[in-house]
Amino acid sequence: MNNLRMKLLLGLVLFAIIVVSTISYINRQMLITDIQEQEVSNRELIEDHILNDMRSVDIAHYYLDIEISREMEQFLRDMVKKYEMNPNVMDWDLEAMKGKQGFEIYILDEANTVIHTTFQQDLGLNFSACCTEFSSLLDHRRKSGLFYSDGIDVSTTTGEINKYSYLGTPDDKYLFELSVSTKTIPVFRQFNFVRTANYLVDKYEDLLDVKIMNAGGYFLNDALVKTSVTSVKDMPTKFKEHFEKARMTMEPVEYTIEKEGGLIETFRFLPYEATHQRGDSTKRVIYVKYDNGHELALLKQNTEQFWKLLTISFFISLFMLMVFIKILSKTFNLAKYDPLTGVHNRASYMNYIEKLTGWNRKSFGLLLVDLDNFKKVNDKFGHAKGDEVLMEAAKLLQTVAKKQGFVARLGGDEFAIVIPNASEEHLNHFASEVIRSFRGSKNKNLQSEIWEVLSVSVGGTLIKTGEEGHKLFNRADEALYKAKNAGKDQYVIN
Repeated sequence: MNNLRMKLLLGLVLFAIIVVSTISYINRQMLITDIQEQEVSNRELIEDHILNDMRSVDIAHYYLDIEISREMEQFLRDMVKKYEMNPNVMDWDLEAMKGKQGFEIYILDEANTVIHTTFQQDLGLNFSACCTEFSSLLDHRRKSGLFYSDGIDVSTTTGEINKYSYLGTPDDKYLFELSVSTKTIPVFRQFNFVRTANYLVDKYEDLLDVKIMNAGGYFLNDALVKTSVTSVKDMPTKFKEHFEKARMTMEPVEYTIEKEGGLIETFRFLPYEATHQRGDSTKRVIYVKYDNGHELALLKQNTEQFWKLLTISFFISLFMLMVFIKILSKTFNLAKYDPLTGVHNRASYMNYIEKLTGWNRKSFGLLLVDLDNFKKVNDKFGHAKGDEVLMEAAKLLQTVAKKQGFVARLGGDEFAIVIPNASEEHLNHFASEVIRSFRGSKNKNLQSEIWEVLSVSVGGTLIKTGEEGHKLFNRADEALYKAKNAGKDQYVIN
């Protein structure tokens, strides 16, 4: 019974594990697929959002900064006229020239070095040393004699976003430059893609950072927020390589870094060029950084749910086992025990013998017990009284066997006692105890006519090496009939 319960429990638990594991695995795969599809969708949405915002900002800047560009052009042309009258630019009072417009003034020599300026932080800045490609562009502008109005760009020294304009002197000796901070221009404050990038970082869990870099590799920081200056030069080698690749090929590139706990950081570089080009300031690279932290959190939650379900399933299995045992207990008993006497039945006896004679063979003995004259009891007193005798006989045999022997009813009035690890001395002891118990019961029931005709005969034997169960039974049966033929109410050990 205990083995059957254990098998049922293991079966139910195994079934629960298989069902929960299968459902959880399928659910996990579906979750991973959904997460990955959502990540791709989110990333496309984020990047489209950024690019569209940048286009909108650039278009707005292009059409709405026309007036300030005109003012800057007029200011620069006035500077050229002043230069024609007084070419000694180092004597100019730039602060006085700055006037109401508030433009920062820069004068660059043929080496593209800022030799005179109202913005002292840039004094001495050499573009040939820091920004080779931009320096070549400045050479071209200085010699062309044309006015150039750039879009917004980042200050090399402060990192703030400014608008720049340029005009060279007629003798190609100097390049005049003006800048105006976006802080002072309402349109730039209204259309700010840096703040849009920050908004997206706050909105999407997997989005860690968004930065816009100009063609020179400088990050465009929010002009309204004081931040440290950061450029591509300060970034790791891999970052620089992918920035250059995106800038040169004008194709998106990316790389990933794997960290502890399955965390994967993805670095994407998206090249961008404004529809209305205004120099290198409208050529940019958008850097977007993602990770899979949200995915890992969901998978961790999914794993926790799996263990919770498995625990619940285990307790449900225990409950179902109790229900099954309750429902099937009667069937179990009928399959294993004799319904009349409560001792083991013939099938249970045969299973037990098979177990003892199996691969883990052990020495044991067998006693066959037969009630003498039982047929007379049935014929004279009826089967109901006969059943009472059988039940009493079974109790007596269980009392004798206690926990050392296995008692079974083989059919009719025949019983068996299997004694593990037995010797011939054990068999004699148990057989004599059976005879003595029945005689004692007979003496207690002297007034009963039923017990007057009853006695008991016992035949026993020990298992031989390599002997099968049915041969053991036959030898015990022979001993039983010897006892009966010898006058009954006795035992014979064969």
